Amino acid sequence: MYQNRQVALSLERQQNKKIRHYYRVLADINLELAKLHKNIELKINKEAYKHITEFVNQYISYTTVWNIKFIYNLESPEVALMQIFHLEYIFKHEPESRFVHERQILQKKKNLFDKLKPYTKEHVQLRKQRLIDYLNEKEKNLTR
Repeated sequence: MYQNRQVALSLERQQNKKIRHYYRVLADINLELAKLHKNIELKINKEAYKHITEFVNQYISYTTVWNIKFIYNLESPEVALMQIFHLEYIFKHEPESRFVHERQILQKKKNLFDKLKPYTKEHVQLRKQRLIDYLNEKEKNLTR
């Protein structure tokens, strides 16, 4: 009986350690992506990215993608995914010669996020498609 209890406690500690590691890595990713946002914020025309920012901000609690705060946001895989989409979109529409270092950091953080596997590839594609649909709808409304 005593040995079973020890095994159960050991397994519980291992599980807790894995969970803490997961959220620590997510927080690191979110913090780094937030720093990238701060670095580029004054160097771009934020108005040009208004619609994607509106979409991304729907997934961030009590703050914006330009000023991420609160542990809930920092430990959220959804916030990390949205920050990645936001930065990818901005970098796609900026000249390739700009933000070279930031693009490298984004790629490293994206790879680290993918290794964590918080979502399936299908889920990520679904989210990206929702983003594309939202942007297309906003663009359509502007041309009317």
